[in-house]
Amino acid sequence: MKKILSIALVLCFVVPVLASAQEKMTEEEAQAELANVMAELDKVNADIAALEPEVAEMRTSVSKMEMMYTGLTEQATELRETWKHCQWGRYTVVDGDWLSKIASMRTVYRDGSKWPWIHEANTDKISDPNLIYPGWVLLIPTLDQYTVGSGDCLWLIASYLSIYSDAKRWPEIYEANKDKIKDPDFIYPNQEFVIPHD
Repeated sequence: MKKILSIALVLCFVVPVLASAQEKMTEEEAQAELANVMAELDKVNADIAALEPEVAEMRTSVSKMEMMYTGLTEQATELRETWKHCQWGRYTVVDGDWLSKIASMRTVYRDGSKWPWIHEANTDKISDPNLIYPGWVLLIPTLDQYTVGSGDCLWLIASYLSIYSDAKRWPEIYEANKDKIKDPDFIYPNQEFVIPHD
C-alpha cells in the first residue's frame, strides 16, 4: 500500500511538471526537479510512518470495542431470557397433581399434551416427569399466542398462569390485537390473540 502511494505521489509531481514544460528541460533542471519530488516523497513517507502507530492503536481500540459489543450483545440476550423467565407463571403442586393434569387446567394451557413445556421449564426440580410432589412451585412458560375459549374475557385471559398471572394486564392484550378486537368487552371463541411479553 505504501509503495503504491509513493508511486502515485511521484507521478502527481512529475507528470504536471513534464506536461507543462513546453521547452526542453536541461539535465540539471530535471535532476533538481527530481530531487524536489524525492524530498516531497521522503516527507510523505515520514508522515505515513509517524501515523502508523496511531493507526495501529486505533485498530486495537476498534478490536476491543468489537469484543465489548459482542459481550454486551450476549449479555442482553441472556437478560432478555432471564426477564422472560421472571414473567412466567407459578403453580404450586397439590396432592393428586401430575404434569398432564396441570397442563390441561384452564388457567394453564387447557391442553394436557403440553405437559413437556412444564417439565422442560422445571428440570432443576423434576428428574422424573411421573414424580412431582405437593408444595413444589413449578414455572409455567407463557404463551405467545392464545386461542379464546368459551367463557373467556380479556381480564380472565390475562390472569391465566400461561399468560400474565395478572388480570390487570388485560389492556396489553387488547392493544396488541386491536385489529381483531373492536370492543374489549366482546371477544369470541376461537379468536387467535397475540400475547406480547415485552
